[in-house]
Amino acid sequence: MRRALARAARAIDGERRARGVAIDARARATTTTRTRTRDDGDGGRARARALATTPSREDDGRRGEIAIDRSGLRRALEGRARAGDAREEGTRGGLLGHLERAMKFAGGSIPVSEYVRECLTHPEYGYYMRDADVFGKKGDFVTSPEISQVFGELIGVWAALQYEALGSPDTLRIVEFGPGRGTLMADLLRGTRKFAKFRDAVSVHLIEVSPALRKTQAKTLRCGELETTAAGGNARFVVPKNVLENETDATGDAGGSSGDAPVGEAHTRGKSEINGAEVFWHDGLESVPRGPTLVICHEFFDALPVRQFQRTERGWCEKLITIDSGLVAEDGEDVSGESSGASRRDLEMVLSPGPTPASHMLVSRRLKGIPKEKADSLRLIELSPPSMTLWDALVDRIEKNSGAVLAIDYGEEGPLGNTLEAIKDHKFVHVLDSPGEADLSAYVDFGALRQIVEEKPQSGVKCYGPVTQQQLLLSLGLVPRLEKLVENASSEAQADELVQGCERLVGDGAGDPESGVAPGMGSRYKAIAMVSRGLPKPVGF
Repeated sequence: MRRALARAARAIDGERRARGVAIDARARATTTTRTRTRDDGDGGRARARALATTPSREDDGRRGEIAIDRSGLRRALEGRARAGDAREEGTRGGLLGHLERAMKFAGGSIPVSEYVRECLTHPEYGYYMRDADVFGKKGDFVTSPEISQVFGELIGVWAALQYEALGSPDTLRIVEFGPGRGTLMADLLRGTRKFAKFRDAVSVHLIEVSPALRKTQAKTLRCGELETTAAGGNARFVVPKNVLENETDATGDAGGSSGDAPVGEAHTRGKSEINGAEVFWHDGLESVPRGPTLVICHEFFDALPVRQFQRTERGWCEKLITIDSGLVAEDGEDVSGESSGASRRDLEMVLSPGPTPASHMLVSRRLKGIPKEKADSLRLIELSPPSMTLWDALVDRIEKNSGAVLAIDYGEEGPLGNTLEAIKDHKFVHVLDSPGEADLSAYVDFGALRQIVEEKPQSGVKCYGPVTQQQLLLSLGLVPRLEKLVENASSEAQADELVQGCERLVGDGAGDPESGVAPGMGSRYKAIAMVSRGLPKPVGF
């Protein structure tokens, strides 16, 4: 055991000394060349993401909006197709059939963002709406909280420090978007239960759209019997079909009612036996009660839908997804990057004939946040309107209620090009293969998130980062926590397991798939934070 402890201290202290310019340079090189690999779990997402749960803004006098909601018509057509009275010969079934009908209804194609949303959260066929466990070795990926308990415990340290910075209020809402199995929150509650004032102030609010994962989270948090509220009794899962309606806020001063009276209520509630905290499940941020708030988004933003744009002589055209088109890009290759000679797929990526409303609204805004020389050199750009809308809503939330936000994900400063990817059974697959059966994700454009805060200086909210996960966890005390755990380990094998888990969390090695050595997550994963007016810079930033 002493040998393991000594090895842990040497390895992690080495990582701490090595971080800085060299690590950041390697991280940039890794992302630029897209050599990021995922072994039997690295790079997963701890969430069934609430892709359609960003708050919708009511008429607050700031901006008029016009949107056509076609979801009812599309759902009606889908119902007829399932009933068999509107099925044409050769019509596909399952999610592919649904996508085909959606494309026909939309005039032949849909944006990449709508494809991602349907693949992940379609109520019947979505990847995260299945009963199958997508996490761990039996699933498609593993996340940091599943690798080591230390991760969730250190996020608990961060939460406790922010609670003290807020003046130790009597109530504190801890909100987690896409909590996966609930492992991070369970470790956070367990690690902070000895801090009586913090423990007594906390209530937990989980933003989750997957019924199966809600059950798993309740079990992980040891909630016992759950109470279904009036909202839960009447709830049904609705995934918005008018994409621009959900993305309009990303083009201007998004907000929502998140800082005003809550809209609706949690649909399920329970009480954690870990520390006695009340736990609530919500479909979105808008039903979380007012009050000082800490928000955690761990590997959440990478799964929010993205739109992709390509510069052409006609302007910024948008990548769209169609079916059975036979169309290829002007350079002789599919827009998806596949050679035109490759075997044809049912689904294909094509370019819009000209600029779309989304490209006019979104691209110009993002380009304003970067130097002109760099903007003029871009050929591809990838943006996540739901991410921008949610981040803006979180700014509004902590501005009006006080608090802080912490997001940890893989991504870069941006702007980014084509980073959308799919994973199935721990292996990369084409994003258009097996819709609904693979996890889709894209790198997070941290610069786009920070730009939103910079555009609202009147809010008083400050944004910090991104910094590497290694820097954040070491600053929060990973080494002393690991030393304590190893000292109390029941066996040499348990001590080694603890050491290996922490080495992976803060390491930056490339790994060796052939020998089963997983790549380090320390420099490839990054953290960004926001704090409300008057709060100091968070530890780790």
